[in-house]
Amino acid sequence: MKILLAITAISLFLSGCLAQSSEPTPKLQHALLIEPNSAKVADAIAQLLHSSQVQLADDVFVTSSTVTLEQLNHKDPQGNPILGKQLNMPDQFELVTKGERCFVRHLDSKATIELKQVLCKINP
Repeated sequence: MKILLAITAISLFLSGCLAQSSEPTPKLQHALLIEPNSAKVADAIAQLLHSSQVQLADDVFVTSSTVTLEQLNHKDPQGNPILGKQLNMPDQFELVTKGERCFVRHLDSKATIELKQVLCKINP
Protein backbone atom coordinates (compact mmCIF):
# COMPACT_ATOMS: atom_id res chain seq x y z
CA MET A 1 0.00 0.00 0.00
CA LYS A 2 2.82 2.42 0.92
CA ILE A 3 4.62 1.60 -2.33
CA LEU A 4 1.48 2.32 -4.37
CA LEU A 5 1.06 5.65 -2.55
CA ALA A 6 4.71 6.57 -3.23
CA ILE A 7 4.41 5.69 -6.92
CA THR A 8 1.23 7.76 -7.22
CA ALA A 9 2.87 10.74 -5.51
CA ILE A 10 5.92 10.54 -7.79
CA SER A 11 3.80 10.27 -10.93
CA LEU A 12 1.69 13.29 -9.86
CA PHE A 13 4.88 15.27 -9.18
CA LEU A 14 6.36 14.39 -12.57
CA SER A 15 3.14 15.16 -14.46
CA GLY A 16 3.00 18.54 -12.70
CA CYS A 17 6.55 19.31 -13.82
CA LEU A 18 5.75 18.33 -17.38
CA ALA A 19 2.52 20.36 -17.41
CA GLN A 20 4.40 23.64 -17.00
CA SER A 21 5.11 25.88 -19.96
CA SER A 22 6.45 24.00 -22.96
CA GLU A 23 7.86 27.22 -24.46
CA PRO A 24 11.61 27.53 -24.01
CA THR A 25 12.97 30.41 -21.98
CA PRO A 26 14.41 33.03 -24.34
CA LYS A 27 18.20 32.86 -24.37
CA LEU A 28 20.63 35.73 -24.27
CA GLN A 29 21.80 36.57 -27.78
CA HIS A 30 24.85 38.53 -28.92
CA ALA A 31 23.90 42.12 -29.67
CA LEU A 32 25.09 45.45 -31.07
CA LEU A 33 24.19 48.94 -29.92
CA ILE A 34 21.86 50.77 -32.28
CA GLU A 35 23.43 54.09 -31.29
CA PRO A 36 26.86 54.56 -29.69
CA ASN A 37 26.76 55.09 -25.93
CA SER A 38 30.25 54.54 -24.54
CA ALA A 39 29.46 56.44 -21.33
CA LYS A 40 26.72 54.01 -20.21
CA VAL A 41 28.77 51.00 -21.28
CA ALA A 42 31.82 52.33 -19.40
CA ASP A 43 29.71 52.84 -16.25
CA ALA A 44 28.37 49.27 -16.47
CA ILE A 45 31.82 47.75 -17.03
CA ALA A 46 33.26 49.82 -14.17
CA GLN A 47 30.54 48.39 -11.89
CA LEU A 48 31.32 44.85 -13.02
CA LEU A 49 35.03 45.42 -12.37
CA HIS A 50 34.40 47.25 -9.08
CA SER A 51 36.42 50.11 -10.52
CA SER A 52 35.96 53.86 -10.40
CA GLN A 53 36.19 54.41 -14.15
CA VAL A 54 36.89 52.70 -17.46
CA GLN A 55 37.90 54.29 -20.74
CA LEU A 56 36.34 52.90 -23.91
CA ALA A 57 36.28 53.80 -27.58
CA ASP A 58 33.27 55.82 -28.71
CA ASP A 59 32.09 52.99 -30.96
CA VAL A 60 32.24 50.21 -28.35
CA PHE A 61 29.66 47.46 -29.12
CA VAL A 62 28.61 49.18 -32.37
CA THR A 63 30.43 46.83 -34.77
CA SER A 64 31.31 43.93 -32.46
CA SER A 65 29.43 42.32 -29.58
CA THR A 66 32.63 41.76 -27.59
CA VAL A 67 35.31 44.02 -26.14
CA THR A 68 38.62 43.19 -24.48
CA LEU A 69 40.17 45.47 -21.87
CA GLU A 70 43.87 45.14 -21.28
CA GLN A 71 45.07 45.68 -17.73
CA LEU A 72 47.26 48.71 -17.27
CA ASN A 73 50.92 47.81 -16.98
CA HIS A 74 52.69 49.03 -13.87
CA LYS A 75 55.46 51.48 -14.67
CA ASP A 76 58.34 53.00 -12.77
CA PRO A 77 58.68 56.80 -12.38
CA GLN A 78 60.50 56.97 -15.75
CA GLY A 79 57.60 55.24 -17.52
CA ASN A 80 59.33 51.91 -18.05
CA PRO A 81 57.36 48.69 -17.45
CA ILE A 82 58.20 47.03 -14.14
CA LEU A 83 59.09 43.39 -14.77
CA GLY A 84 56.82 40.91 -13.04
CA LYS A 85 53.92 43.36 -12.72
CA GLN A 86 52.09 42.36 -15.92
CA LEU A 87 50.39 39.28 -14.49
CA ASN A 88 46.76 40.23 -15.05
CA MET A 89 44.88 38.67 -17.94
CA PRO A 90 42.73 40.98 -20.05
CA ASP A 91 39.04 41.24 -19.17
CA GLN A 92 36.50 40.40 -21.86
CA PHE A 93 32.92 41.59 -22.01
CA GLU A 94 30.02 40.95 -24.35
CA LEU A 95 26.83 42.80 -25.17
CA VAL A 96 23.80 40.53 -25.11
CA THR A 97 20.09 41.01 -25.47
CA LYS A 98 17.01 39.22 -24.20
CA GLY A 99 13.77 40.54 -25.61
CA GLU A 100 14.09 44.32 -25.63
CA ARG A 101 16.62 44.47 -22.80
CA CYS A 102 20.40 44.92 -23.25
CA PHE A 103 23.05 43.53 -20.90
CA VAL A 104 26.82 43.66 -20.53
CA ARG A 105 28.32 40.38 -19.33
CA HIS A 106 31.84 39.77 -18.01
CA LEU A 107 32.95 36.58 -19.76
CA ASP A 108 35.11 35.19 -16.94
CA SER A 109 32.78 35.69 -14.00
CA LYS A 110 29.49 35.68 -15.99
CA ALA A 111 28.47 38.73 -13.90
CA THR A 112 25.86 40.64 -15.87
CA ILE A 113 24.43 44.13 -15.61
CA GLU A 114 21.53 45.65 -17.54
CA LEU A 115 22.10 48.71 -19.70
CA LYS A 116 19.03 50.85 -19.12
CA GLN A 117 17.78 53.38 -21.67
CA VAL A 118 19.96 51.83 -24.37
CA LEU A 119 18.70 50.20 -27.56
CA CYS A 120 20.42 47.21 -29.06
CA LYS A 121 19.76 44.67 -31.78
CA ILE A 122 20.68 41.03 -32.27
CA ASN A 123 24.10 40.59 -33.85
CA PRO A 124 23.54 38.15 -36.74
